[in-house]
Amino acid sequence: MEKRLRASGLEATKWHGVREFTDPFFSGLNQGQKGCAQSHLNIYKYILKHNLDYALILEDDACFNRRWKEILPIQIEPEWDLVLLNGSEPIVPRDTWVMVTEQYLTAGYIISQKGVRTLMNHFSSGYGAADWMTTRLQLYGHSYCYFPWVIIQEGKDTNIGSNLEADHEKVLRCLGEIDYGLENYVNDS
Repeated sequence: MEKRLRASGLEATKWHGVREFTDPFFSGLNQGQKGCAQSHLNIYKYILKHNLDYALILEDDACFNRRWKEILPIQIEPEWDLVLLNGSEPIVPRDTWVMVTEQYLTAGYIISQKGVRTLMNHFSSGYGAADWMTTRLQLYGHSYCYFPWVIIQEGKDTNIGSNLEADHEKVLRCLGEIDYGLENYVNDS
């Protein structure tokens, strides 16, 4: 991931995964889901503490669309909360930023300080899985996604507990339906 970021001209701060949970979580989450969510929550707290306007958050297996610099920056409303760089479903119309309400996956997104505040207030009594929490933030009507996605995940092993193989097959199927192959994504690892 560090090599990909350097090649893209991006500087990043590396956040390590956590095994210690400092926030309350809903029952039913496995340790991997809690660890992933806690990592995202720690970044959210950092955004608030340091008064950042927004942050780009990428998981360690994000592959950039070769056209990402053409796709970003985006023109959306000034009160945006969340810009998803990948999603769980194709977006219609394609090749444009569309307001979304039910896109899962948190391999890459940009979240505003306003979005962080809204999300953390919404879940003040307990937190869920990171991707599920961002779907609840989307219900406030200020979240956007693009298709074909700005990033995809590599599709390598994970311990979070998701069905990674089926998820990767879905990515291949969705991109295949619009004849958009994996060669459109940088995967130089």
